[in-house]
Amino acid sequence: MVSVRILADERTSLDPRRFAIVAAGEQVLLAATERRPSERQASALRSFVRRGGGLVLAGRTLAAWSGDEAIRELAGWVPALPGPETELIVRPDREHPVTQRLDPEWRIRDRLYVSEGPPAGATVLARASWRFTEQVVAYERPFGKGRFVYLGLRDDGSSTYAKLLARLLLFAAGRTAAPAVGVGLIGYGAIGREHAASVAATSGLRLAAVCDLNPQRREAAAHDWGLRTFAGQDELLEDTDVGLVVVGTPPSDHASPVLAALNAGRHVVCEKPFAVRVEDADRMMDAAASQRRVLTVYQSRRWDPDYVALRDAARSGRAGEPFYMESFIGGYDHPCDFWHSHEPVSGGTVYDWGSHYFDWILQLFDERVRSVTANAHKRVWHDVTNDDQVRVDLTFAGGQQATFLQSGIAAARKPKWYLLGTRGAIVGDWADADVPADLPARVTVFTRAGEERLSLPARDEHGFYRNLADHLAWGEPLAVPPEEARRNVAIMEAATQSLKRDGAQLMVDI
Repeated sequence: MVSVRILADERTSLDPRRFAIVAAGEQVLLAATERRPSERQASALRSFVRRGGGLVLAGRTLAAWSGDEAIRELAGWVPALPGPETELIVRPDREHPVTQRLDPEWRIRDRLYVSEGPPAGATVLARASWRFTEQVVAYERPFGKGRFVYLGLRDDGSSTYAKLLARLLLFAAGRTAAPAVGVGLIGYGAIGREHAASVAATSGLRLAAVCDLNPQRREAAAHDWGLRTFAGQDELLEDTDVGLVVVGTPPSDHASPVLAALNAGRHVVCEKPFAVRVEDADRMMDAAASQRRVLTVYQSRRWDPDYVALRDAARSGRAGEPFYMESFIGGYDHPCDFWHSHEPVSGGTVYDWGSHYFDWILQLFDERVRSVTANAHKRVWHDVTNDDQVRVDLTFAGGQQATFLQSGIAAARKPKWYLLGTRGAIVGDWADADVPADLPARVTVFTRAGEERLSLPARDEHGFYRNLADHLAWGEPLAVPPEEARRNVAIMEAATQSLKRDGAQLMVDI
C-alpha cells in the first residue's frame, strides 16, 4: 500500500477522502494548499524528493509556493499569472502510462496558469487549449531518486480528475503500469469477434490466442488477428503469454472453462449471463478469491447511451425517488434456431435479454429484492424450446416494483422503459420499429413542469475493457464486480423456479 500524506486547506475544493489514505511515514506528499511552507520546510521537501519520495502539487499550490527557491528547483518551472476563470478543454496525453485510457478530453471550469513550455526533463501529462495555443496543465519530472508531479487544475468533483490524481499518487510513489496483458479467447463465434475487436482497441490489453472447437472459426481468428489458435482450452491455458481469459461459451457451459482458467492462475472475463445457477456463480467467485485473480462479467450494455441517459436522469433526482418500473423487449418474429432458443443451453427466455434488463433494474433500485414472480406463454413458436413470452415481477424491500417482459409474439411494442418517480417519470420509447434491440431508445423526462427529450451521450465503445485494463494496471474499481452479476443470476434462477410452480410468488433476499 502506498502511504500518502495530504496537505489541504479550506480554500481548495480537494476532498482528500477521494484519493488516498493519510498515513505516517509517507512515500508521497500531496499538497493542495495556498499556505506557503517556510524556507526550512521547503528545503525539507526538496530533500524528501531527492532521497526517493514523491511530491504532487495540485491546484494553485505551485503558484503559491514558487517563491521558495527549493520549490522552484523541484518544479523546474514558475507559473505565470492566471487568466480569468473560464471553461477549459483538457486533453491528456494518450501514450503516457498514467493517462492511458482516460477520456480523450474533459471540460473543467478553472483559471489557467500560462507557461512557455514544459520544464526541462519533464514529461507532459495533459494540456489545455488557450487562445489557439496548447498550455501545459500537468507534468511529471524526476528529481534525484524521487519524482515531482504538477497538476495545475483544481478538483472539479469529476471521476476523471479523481482517477488522474489517484494514478499520479501511485506514479509518484514509484509505481508504473504493468506491461499489456495477453488475452486468450475461449470461443470465437459472433460474440468472440466482438471481444477480440474491443480488446485490440484497448491499451493495456493485447490479443494473444484463441481457442475454438470449430476449425473454420480458428482459421477466421488466425486470419483476422494473426493469432495462435488452439482446439482445446487446456492448450490455451498452457500458453504463458495468456494472462487473461475471455470465456465466450454458451451459458450452460460457463462454469467449467471459467474454473479451469482461474485455477490455472488466469484472470477471467465471463460472458453474460454469468451462470444459469447461483451455485455455479458461487463456485466461480470462490475460485477467484482463493486464486486471488480478477473475475468479471461482460455486462456490456451498461454503456448503452440510452441506458446511461436514463440512469443519470434517475440518479439526479429530477423525477424524484423511483418506485415503479416496466421494461420490455421483443416483437413478433420467429426466434433463431441457434442455441439462444434452446432452453437446456441458454437457460431459457428469461436468461436471454433478462441478463441485461435485470442488470439495468438493479442499478436503478438500491433496495434488496424480496419477491419474484414469473409467468410464461408457449403458444406460437413450437419448433424451439424457449418460451414465446416471459414476464417477471420484482418487489423490493422498500415496496418498489419492477417488471420485465420479453416477448416473441408481441405485434405491438410497449416502451423499452417506463419509470415512475415521486416527482415525475422517465420513458424510453423505441426509436425504430424494425431493430429495437440495437438502436437506442428515445429517452424523455416528464415532470409537472413539462417534458424534456434527453440528448444521449456518445457511446463508449470499449468502456468495459477500458475499465478492466484500468483495474489491472492501477487497481481502480471494477465496473462489473462478480457479486453484482450473481444477483442477476439469482433473480433469473428464482424466476425459473416460479415458472415451474405455475407462477407462484417466491419470497427471496437478493
